[in-house]
Amino acid sequence: MRHREIWLGDVARAATALGASDPSAWQRIASLLGLGPGSKPAPAFEPSPDVVAAHSPTPLPGPEEPQSLGMPLPEPSPNGTPRHPPFATAHTPLTPTEHRTPRRTGWTVESLPSPRTAAGRGRLHVPLLAPRSTAAVLHAALARVAHEGDLDVERAADHLARGLPLHEIPRRPLPTLRYGVQILADISAAMEPFAQDVEGVIDQVRSLVGVARTTVLRFADCPLRGVGTGPRGTWGPYRPPQPGTRILLLSGLGSIGPPFDPHRATEREWRETLLRIRQHGCEAVALVPLPERLWPTWWRSRLHAVVWDRGTTVGRVVGELR
Repeated sequence: MRHREIWLGDVARAATALGASDPSAWQRIASLLGLGPGSKPAPAFEPSPDVVAAHSPTPLPGPEEPQSLGMPLPEPSPNGTPRHPPFATAHTPLTPTEHRTPRRTGWTVESLPSPRTAAGRGRLHVPLLAPRSTAAVLHAALARVAHEGDLDVERAADHLARGLPLHEIPRRPLPTLRYGVQILADISAAMEPFAQDVEGVIDQVRSLVGVARTTVLRFADCPLRGVGTGPRGTWGPYRPPQPGTRILLLSGLGSIGPPFDPHRATEREWRETLLRIRQHGCEAVALVPLPERLWPTWWRSRLHAVVWDRGTTVGRVVGELR
C-alpha cells in the first residue's frame, strides 16, 4: 500500500474498529498503516488527547450504573446488538487561533467619490440633461452667430470679379458667446422638483460663458412680478439686458405645476414678458421640463423652446433655433 493512499481518517477508523484507547495503540496502528517507520509514528499524525477521547468507543453503562457523561443511550440495532453512536456526534473542542489583519490591497486607480445626495434624503440625483452633452447643448442654445470667423474667400472673389469694392472684409459665420448671457431662474413651487437641475445649468453656463458675462436673476412664476439676486424682499422690476444678450429661461412658463395654484403665471403675463425682451433687442431661449406634445401653440411664434430632457441633443437644439 502506497503512503500517499493513507490518510489520517484511515487511522481514526482503524483505531475505532480495534478499540484503541491510549496513544501507544494509536501509534502502533499508524505504523502498521505505513504512516511511520517501525512502531514510531510520524510526528504529524500523533493524535491529541482530545481526539483520542473523542474517537474512543464509549462503554455502555451497567444496569445500575448512571450515565456519567449525560449522553443518550445508543439505540439497539434490529438484530439486538447495541449500536455505537455515529462518529459525527462526538464533540471536539475548538481552539481559537491567532487573528491576522488582512493586507491592504494596493489599487492601481483611485476610488470613486461618494455620490452627492439630493436634499439630504439619500437619493442619487440624475440630471435632466445628459452630463456628457450638457455643455454642447447649452453652447448650441446660447451662442449667437456672428461673421467673425475665417476669411470668406468665395464672397471676396465674387465681389472682386464683379468689380465691386470691398467695404469690409467678408468673414465666415462663427457661433460666439462673447455677448454674454442673462439667466432667468424660476424658483416657484412648480419648479421646486427641478431645483438641483436649475443650479446645475447655472454652474455650467458660468463655466462656458464666464462669471463676468453671466447674470443670474431669480423670480417666482413670472419675471414681471419681480426679479433679484437675493431674498424676495430685495427684488425689483425686471429690465432686459443690453441688446444682443442671449436670455436663458429656466422655467415652465406657467405650463407645469398644480393646475389650481392661485399664483400660477398666466399666458398674458408671459406674452408681455417675451414682447418686452424682443423690443429691447434680445432673444430668449427657454429650457422647459415638459414634453413637446404638451406645449401651448403660442410658444412656437413667441420664443425658442428646448425640451429639458435626456433625449435633447445638439442637433435638436439647432433645429429648434432655426
